Amino acid sequence: GTIRVGPMHVNTRVSSLAAPTAVCRGDGRAKCTIRAARCPAPSRPSASIGATFPEGPVPTSVMTPGVRGRRGELARSYAAPGAAVSPSEGDGPASSPSPAPSSDEPSLWTRTVRFLVANYFLVGMLSGVALAYLAPGVGATGGPVRPEFTVNQVMIRVMFLISGLNLPLTELKKAVTNVRANALIQAFVFGFPAAATAYVLGPALKAVGVLTPRLVDGLVVLACLPTTIGSGVALTNAAEGNVAVSLFHAVFSNLAGIFITPALIFMYLGADCASVGSPYAAVTKLTSQVLVPVVVGMGLRAIPAIGEVLSSKPFKSRLKLTSDCIILAVIWNTFCNTFKSGFGVPASELTSLFVVLSVVLLGYKASILAAARAFGLANRDAVSAVYMGSQKTLAFGLPLIKALFEGSPELVWFCLPALMYHPMQIALGSALVPRLREFANAKEDSGRRATR
Repeated sequence: GTIRVGPMHVNTRVSSLAAPTAVCRGDGRAKCTIRAARCPAPSRPSASIGATFPEGPVPTSVMTPGVRGRRGELARSYAAPGAAVSPSEGDGPASSPSPAPSSDEPSLWTRTVRFLVANYFLVGMLSGVALAYLAPGVGATGGPVRPEFTVNQVMIRVMFLISGLNLPLTELKKAVTNVRANALIQAFVFGFPAAATAYVLGPALKAVGVLTPRLVDGLVVLACLPTTIGSGVALTNAAEGNVAVSLFHAVFSNLAGIFITPALIFMYLGADCASVGSPYAAVTKLTSQVLVPVVVGMGLRAIPAIGEVLSSKPFKSRLKLTSDCIILAVIWNTFCNTFKSGFGVPASELTSLFVVLSVVLLGYKASILAAARAFGLANRDAVSAVYMGSQKTLAFGLPLIKALFEGSPELVWFCLPALMYHPMQIALGSALVPRLREFANAKEDSGRRATR
C-alpha cells in the first residue's frame, strides 16, 4: 500500500517469502529504505532500518516527526516477538523526554542592575543633577570638595590627557587625500552650522520668543564644538561607512578645535562672553589646560610599547570609564554652582530646547546627506559625513566650555544644549544605522547583480 506522511510517500510491498520494503522519497536528495531480513516461515521477519543520503546515512533528526513515528511503527510491526527496537529505530523524540524548561530566567533585580550598568552615564548624569539640587554647597566652588582645584585644575587636565592618549595619529595618513569628503565634513563641523545658528536661527528664535538669549548663545557654543572622538566612529563602523575618514576627522577636528572653537565663540558672541577676560588670556589658559595635556598624551601614545597598551580593549575601556567619570564630576560641579546661585531655567524652556535641538539634529543630518549627494561622494563617504558632520563632542566640549566660562553665571546655559544634544545624537544615530548601512551598500550590491 501507500502511506502518505506530509509531503512524503511510503510504499510498502509485503511478501511471504521476501522482506517488506519501504521506499521514502522526499525532495530527491534522500532515499530511505526499510528492509526485513528474509527468514523461514513461520517466524516473522525482524526489522532493520537503513537510510541513505548522497553523503551518507540520514540522521533521524532531519526527518519530520510523522516520518519518524511511521518508521517506528513499521519497525515494531515486523520485529521478532520479544525483540527490542532501539530509539534510533523507533519514534525518535517520542522515546526520550523533552527537556525541562529552563529556570535560569534572570530576576527583576538582576535585570535592573544590568540596565543601570549599561546606562551608567545617563544614570550618573541624572543622579549628579539630583545630588546637586539636594546639597549644592558640597560640590560648589569653595565647598568641602574644593572643585576649583580638584575639578577645574586636575580633572580637566586629566580629561584632555586622556583625549591625547585616544587620538590615533596613524589614521591621519589613510584619509588625508580624500579632499572632497574632508572639505564637506569640516564645512559642517566648524563652518555652516555655526554661522547659520549665529546669524539665522538664533535671531529667529529670539524674535519669536521660543528660547531666551542665553540658551540661544548656548546653541551657538554647541555649533562651534568639534565632532566626537568615539561615538561617531563607532556608528560609522556599524553602518559600514568609511571608518578611515571618520577617524581622520575625530583626530583633526579635536586638535583644530583647541584653537578654532574659542575663536569662533569669540567671533560670534564677542570676547566679553568668556570669563577669562581677553582673547590673549583665553589662549594662555587653553594652552595650559588643553593643549599641553593633549600633546603629552599624543607623545605617550607615539611610544610603541605604550601605544600597544593603549590600543588594547581593556585599557581603552578603563580610559573611557575614567573620562566619563570626569565628565560627570564636571556636570555635578556645574549644577552645584547653578543651584547655589539659583537655577532659573523653567521646564518650559527645557521643553522648547528639546524641540529645537530635535529639529536642528534632523536638519543637520538631512543637509549633510543632500550635500554629500550633490558633491558626488561615494556612499560610504556620505555615511561618514552624516555622522561626523553632525556629532558634537561632550567629552572634549564640556571641559572646553568649563575652561572658557569658569566662574561665569551663564555657564549652565552654555552647557545645557550640549548636555541635551549628546544623548539625542546617540539615539538618532543608532536608529539610522540599518538604513544607512543599506544605503552604504546599495551601489555595491547593484553592481554585483549587474555582473551576474
